Amino acid sequence: MNTSKRRRSKKTAAAGALLLAVMLAASACSGNGNGAANNVNEQPDSTNEGPVVDLPEQSGVIEPDVSGAEPTESPDNSGEATEEPANEPVISGEGTYSGMMDSHSIEIETADGAIALQIPEELSTTIDSIPADAKVKFEYTEKAVEGDAGLKQNWLVKIEEVK
Repeated sequence: MNTSKRRRSKKTAAAGALLLAVMLAASACSGNGNGAANNVNEQPDSTNEGPVVDLPEQSGVIEPDVSGAEPTESPDNSGEATEEPANEPVISGEGTYSGMMDSHSIEIETADGAIALQIPEELSTTIDSIPADAKVKFEYTEKAVEGDAGLKQNWLVKIEEVK
């Protein structure tokens, strides 16, 4: 008899905790609260529309600030974007394209080991056309990561499949 009371008590406690969690989540997500915490730094008759963020129209993603030149139209008017000359030296290499690591970087296996390269948006269609395990020639620059001059990121400048 005592064990059935314990079970019922445990079930009631679990149901109560679940109900409390749902109520707290619903009240936190409502956003219409009249509490003092919601009105911090607001004028009595002002409307708060939230922060204004300028997102790039094409991707809708803000890339971290990267030192270097912005891509421009190439001088031959081919439409391909090229980087303006920058302070970073261009490094060339050859290897086997392993594939995408995530939505903005690739991996290439070289004789010295694997290298991760950040890809600019203008090279994404070129990358999509290269099959995994293809032999490639590539060029990249090393750019310092903002806030830590000792840390570098490799940024792809050019890549082509070797047939």
